Amino acid sequence: MREKQAPTPDSPPGSRTAESASARSDSPRWNLQVIGIYSALLVMGIVLTILSPYFLTVQNIRSLLITASTLSLIGAALTIVLIAGEIDLSFAAMQAFAGSISALLIIEAGVPWPLGIVLAVTIGTAAGVVSGAVTVIGRLPTFITTLAMLGIVQGTAFLLTNGQPVSNFPDGYQAVGTNWLGPIPFSILVPAVIYIGLHFMLTRTVFGLHIFAVGGNKSAAESVGISWGRTIISVLALSAFLSSISGILITSRLNAGSGSYGADDLLPAVAGVIIGGTSLTGGVGSLWGTFGGIMIVVTIGDGLTLLNVSQFWQQILVGVIIMGAVLIDQVTRGSINAPRLRALVPGFRGRKRRTGSTG
Repeated sequence: MREKQAPTPDSPPGSRTAESASARSDSPRWNLQVIGIYSALLVMGIVLTILSPYFLTVQNIRSLLITASTLSLIGAALTIVLIAGEIDLSFAAMQAFAGSISALLIIEAGVPWPLGIVLAVTIGTAAGVVSGAVTVIGRLPTFITTLAMLGIVQGTAFLLTNGQPVSNFPDGYQAVGTNWLGPIPFSILVPAVIYIGLHFMLTRTVFGLHIFAVGGNKSAAESVGISWGRTIISVLALSAFLSSISGILITSRLNAGSGSYGADDLLPAVAGVIIGGTSLTGGVGSLWGTFGGIMIVVTIGDGLTLLNVSQFWQQILVGVIIMGAVLIDQVTRGSINAPRLRALVPGFRGRKRRTGSTG
């Protein structure tokens, strides 16, 4: 991620960093963006209700929320890492990794299921710590270290399960993903409680301020004593922790662990985070924006399924949405402007003419 310009000399670096982090997380512009996301979601819901009589049913809405619950956890993981100015590509595979470990420990080794969950989440979190430590010690881009970790945990998950689902968890483990508390399934309640805690952490704690500060201006943050290294290790460990919990919920609901369960969630999670307005350059993001973006992605997939549109077209549409959301993000932040476009077009035409003259 690129580093932003240092604070001006007329203001103490620490105050500028703190003010920047606070402004980025609570600005009126950001609030309007989140309102826009949920307004778009409402419009989509109305359109799909008109197009399909099966959309606005209790069963379908519940299914949407259950699907979004695990995606929202890994979306939150990516959001926090992006706010810190970094990237994590291993979060989806980490779900399969944690789920496979829990299956191996609980089903194959006979470990009591509560201990199996704790061990699986701990091992997954440790993998995130390793990614962070290698990043900091080697001064490597997180794109590289987490891409490498993706391969490691994905391959390990398949090795642990021999490429086949390992099924028949005990009833207590299955209850985590299938039981209800009153009218609310645990698989929705658990992510909801975690989301509230994460929102409080980002907006009301020193650690949350450090995440925004490091992502907003790394140099200024370090100049006032905020450790970039500790922050990056912490956010990557937190990302792995959240992904591991999501993996537990998936395997509990499916009653099996596999190297493929949850590993395909990378694209929709990234789409939801970007639609939710989290900046790819760091320092800007909101969990509520991410949840809204995840709901938009899930709703699009569900609506197209109800309308009998091929899953291949769904993947294409999600890719187009990601590209469009990134372009909109760059335009609104001033990274793409009219003078630059005017300078780009003549240059492109000039190169085209020269190419044609040589042929």
